[in-house]
Amino acid sequence: MSQRSKRRVIHTDQALGRLKEGRAGAIQVSTEAKIGSPEYRAAQDVLDAIDALAEKLTGNREHFVKPLARAGIWAGPSR
Repeated sequence: MSQRSKRRVIHTDQALGRLKEGRAGAIQVSTEAKIGSPEYRAAQDVLDAIDALAEKLTGNREHFVKPLARAGIWAGPSR
C-alpha cells in the first residue's frame, strides 16, 4: 500500500514495519524505567507520536494496539 505526498510516494507498509520496531523499543523503555521518570515520559511521548503517525498513514490510531483478548490478557469475567 502506498500514498502520495507532495514529495513522492510514501511506502506505507514499509514505514509501518519500521514504526512497529520503534514502538517496541519505546515500550521496553517505559516498562523498565521508573514510572514518571524522564525516560518513562520520553518513551510515552514516542509512543504517542508513533500512534499519531500510524493514524495519518492508516486512519487508525490503534493500528499497533492489540485487543486484550488477542494479547492473552484476561479482561475479567463476562457480564
